[in-house]
Amino acid sequence: MESVIDSEIARISARIRRWRAEEGLTLQQLAKRSGVATSTVQKVETGQMIPSVAVLLKLAHGLGRRPTELIRESEPEREISHVRASERQRSGHEKSVSVERLSGDLSDPTVEMWRVYVQPGAGSGRASIRYDGEELVACEAGVLLFEIEGEEFVLEPGDTLHFKAHRPHAWRNGGDSVARFTVTGTLPARLRDRPRSEPAPD
Repeated sequence: MESVIDSEIARISARIRRWRAEEGLTLQQLAKRSGVATSTVQKVETGQMIPSVAVLLKLAHGLGRRPTELIRESEPEREISHVRASERQRSGHEKSVSVERLSGDLSDPTVEMWRVYVQPGAGSGRASIRYDGEELVACEAGVLLFEIEGEEFVLEPGDTLHFKAHRPHAWRNGGDSVARFTVTGTLPARLRDRPRSEPAPD
């Protein structure tokens, strides 16, 4: 099992490295677009670290790619996708943040949906997230603290938060038990036409 995981991580690293080269970006430029440290990008590309879910999402957005493209190669065009609950798997770290993808693999999708599990004290990371599009967050369990441009919102079960995703944002578990929420987001416009991105703040 470990060798399979190592092989998949190596494939993800190679894709990030190849896509960055295709875009003509330096390590520093991709780091600035993605809102992560240059050293992090370098370590991911060379397989020196296992990236967290948050880092992979940021790198995918910085490269103008769907996060799922990091994991699987392109597939034939699909207009219907039925995903059974038993087929979904979580990725990430069970002791901090893990993610379950709910959306299917349609051709040229405009929305993605995930269910996120956050352990007490864990969150999206030090750097803010920012991209063109919208996010709709629905808290299912626990207490989620969401910060958007310095303004904090407390989400409890049943609460929702809908906002423009170009506004710098971050989140963390604000309670003593596991927080669970779904996030539905429109894909950045730069994925549907030509990139028009702004770097996330360091």
